[in-house]
Amino acid sequence: MTRTLQSKLKRQRARRQAVFLVFGCTAVVGLVLLVFTLTPPPDGDATGNSGIHTQTAGEVIQSPEVQQQAAASTVAPTLSLGVGGDVTFGLAVADSLAQKEPAYPWAEVSPLFGLYDVTVVNLEGPLCHGASPDPGQTSLDQRGDTSNAAPMAEAGIDAVCLANDHIMDYGAAGLEETLNVLRVQGLGTFGAGSSAEAAVKPLVFEAENGANIALLSFSDVSSPASAASEDTSGISEVSLESIGEMVGAAAQDAHYVAVFIHWGEVGSADITPRQREIAATCVEAGADLVVGCHPHVVQGIEVISGVPVIYSLGNLLFSSESEAGKNAIFAGCRFSGGRLTSLELIPLRVEGGQPVPLCAGQAEDLLRQLEAASPGANLEISPATSTATLSL
Repeated sequence: MTRTLQSKLKRQRARRQAVFLVFGCTAVVGLVLLVFTLTPPPDGDATGNSGIHTQTAGEVIQSPEVQQQAAASTVAPTLSLGVGGDVTFGLAVADSLAQKEPAYPWAEVSPLFGLYDVTVVNLEGPLCHGASPDPGQTSLDQRGDTSNAAPMAEAGIDAVCLANDHIMDYGAAGLEETLNVLRVQGLGTFGAGSSAEAAVKPLVFEAENGANIALLSFSDVSSPASAASEDTSGISEVSLESIGEMVGAAAQDAHYVAVFIHWGEVGSADITPRQREIAATCVEAGADLVVGCHPHVVQGIEVISGVPVIYSLGNLLFSSESEAGKNAIFAGCRFSGGRLTSLELIPLRVEGGQPVPLCAGQAEDLLRQLEAASPGANLEISPATSTATLSL
């Protein structure tokens, strides 16, 4: 082997050694940087400060509250809820429906019901045959024929709240028959049951995407004798001492909570201090929506800590001699990310045993009245669609 070749080989070995050394050093440095990057920062530094974070350009630091909200939005999918007011199949409504087809009451609004994952109304009075009137009822006894259950379900109503001052008009027997009739048609019930435990138990609906909503119902205007006990049928009554606990428990288990309260004064558009007290209690406990029944006229809307309170939707299917009693609101609610994000208000008119959506000037007039009765609530009225939206 010549010296020239030996020298050439030495230079090649030297270059290979240099390359290996550089590559080795680079790999070591890269490994150190990788370990440093993946190692979480210590809880505190030498000075005892903890939670220190240096913000880099363009970085947004979120508070724990914002982080919790972001986490909630990932586990609370969207869900829609349609809500109607008071429904009875007794009194003059029964006379109006006697010569009509079973589906007649819902012909004009059933397409509206179908827009929502869940549609709920307040059933004012039992659906029964064999029971006797309750002698303790101081006003008119109301009941409807059991044949009215199937058309409700077929129209798209999914559940009825029962905590009111007429569901016990035919006593425990009338309530039990009603519960059985509704159950056969697949209609959910809440606010009344065979025991106090059953009456206060939330009805939980789950949408196809996995989102669920807990529905609760309480009455503040019923006879104490109507209340369910440990071993007797009846309704769930408002108790400020316990309603917060029940709403709070439901909020722990469900994505969304809607509370229906039978309250206020019949025929009055004025909201009482008692209504506001109950509403505030529900909101503080974790309700995402509070809906009122019983006044039989439309009352205003209030937003408490970002949660809408609809004090009364008026009548959905009822017999009223007053013009105010013929007006009604249907509420379309959209939930997302752990809260109610959109509330659409649709004006209706109830005559001859049938609710019909209002249009044009009549709809706007009713919505303007609602707006005037809802100070602080940002209602956006759309004459083009004859609806209003509550901005939240």
